Amino acid sequence: MKIADVQILFYAIDSTSDLHPIARRWLEGAINASEPMGLAWPTIHQFLRLGTNPAYPGAMNDDEALDWVGDWIDAGVELIHDSEVSWLVFHELTTVSPRSLRNTIDDAHLAAIAISRGATLASFDADFAVFSEHGLRWEQLSAN
Repeated sequence: MKIADVQILFYAIDSTSDLHPIARRWLEGAINASEPMGLAWPTIHQFLRLGTNPAYPGAMNDDEALDWVGDWIDAGVELIHDSEVSWLVFHELTTVSPRSLRNTIDDAHLAAIAISRGATLASFDADFAVFSEHGLRWEQLSAN
């Protein structure tokens, strides 16, 4: 299974972004691949919370944001729960990051979900690299 980080979702729908073609190609490929693709609940929460914040360029209204998530689910994307995440794995990931707890908590949570599922986490965010030494299978997307 592949799990997408929120940045992939934003770039995939933002046609003004330089990363749009890469993110869109990755997301469409992942949705249509034989390997299942999933979105973790924390990623969906971030997409809805940040994507509807008028402080960000390209902010969506509530209906648009909810429709995107609904479209992905209708296309076969799985909703990933975090019930299998163990405290020990989560705690380990939060302590290995060089960033402060408040700045690493969301990444550590998403990495712990991917590890607990045996999934590959895809992201543009290089901050996930630190977790790969602790069991995270990670696919970094880049503009190059």
